[in-house]
Amino acid sequence: MTTRDLVKIITFYGRFTPNYTKIGYWARRPFWGAGPKLDFSGQTWLVTGASLGLGAAMMKVAAEGGARVIAVARSQERLEAARARLKPDAQQRVQLETADMSLVSGTADLQRRLVESGAKFDVIQNNVGLLLNELTITPEGKESSFVTNVLSHYQLTEGLHDAGALADRAVIVNMTSGGMYNAPLGYRGLNTTSPEKYNGKVSYAYAKRAQVALTVHWNKKWGGEGIRCYVTHPGWSKTPGVKTALPIFWKIQNFILRTPRQGADTALWLVAAQPPIGEETVWFDRKPRPTHMYAFTHKSQCTIDELVEYLEGELKETAAG
Repeated sequence: MTTRDLVKIITFYGRFTPNYTKIGYWARRPFWGAGPKLDFSGQTWLVTGASLGLGAAMMKVAAEGGARVIAVARSQERLEAARARLKPDAQQRVQLETADMSLVSGTADLQRRLVESGAKFDVIQNNVGLLLNELTITPEGKESSFVTNVLSHYQLTEGLHDAGALADRAVIVNMTSGGMYNAPLGYRGLNTTSPEKYNGKVSYAYAKRAQVALTVHWNKKWGGEGIRCYVTHPGWSKTPGVKTALPIFWKIQNFILRTPRQGADTALWLVAAQPPIGEETVWFDRKPRPTHMYAFTHKSQCTIDELVEYLEGELKETAAG
């Protein structure tokens, strides 16, 4: 390791550790007051990536707060285990749906089942996400984390809206990551299928930046219908995905990483509080934060409309193939 690398690491941890770990959470928590009651009685929630980590925490709080929750994940076994950890009455309000959201076809099947069920969703938590160190190409020929982290969110949310499956004044929450601060908006950074060009962390950052852009897009597109869309990030949370994808980071920070419940706090609070929609804001610890930290990410490589056009093209290409 060079001196330059060491300085970069020290600077990185020095800047973000006090904010993104449980240190920041507990420092800010006393200033929140009582806040809105997390009473979600009568609501229907859709939570993706609900078997572990942040998604499991969201499912628990929503169901124990009175909501009917449709919990989505790839593993039926893990979904059942997550539901079994809830209070008995809350378990009765959770419906499990297995789906492979790394596949366009898997997301389409999920969407069809949800629409056919007649559910009207008051809340969509677009939480499912994936950080890979090695390139993984799906049977549909797409990079797995691209589909999981952004294309499936776009496909499912647009599809449910167009099918009339969103309730009046529905709330959509996109779970991004602090990793998005490392990339500008640009669709060419998505769906990298070349082994020579692939970098898992870079692909993840571009996908998470795209989630911020989709939040702006949906607020402009559906704001007149009373739909509210927010984007939040969880800080540095203790989830299985972090442990697997970032083992060194996990080893260094493990004892001060946020719990999944702490990481999911703002996503839950946004549904209860429904603060005013900002022009371009990412929410963190119950406050709006800037969407850029570095000068180079201010210069977008595409417009939001071009991003949406790209995502539509990827869906049509897969359907045609």
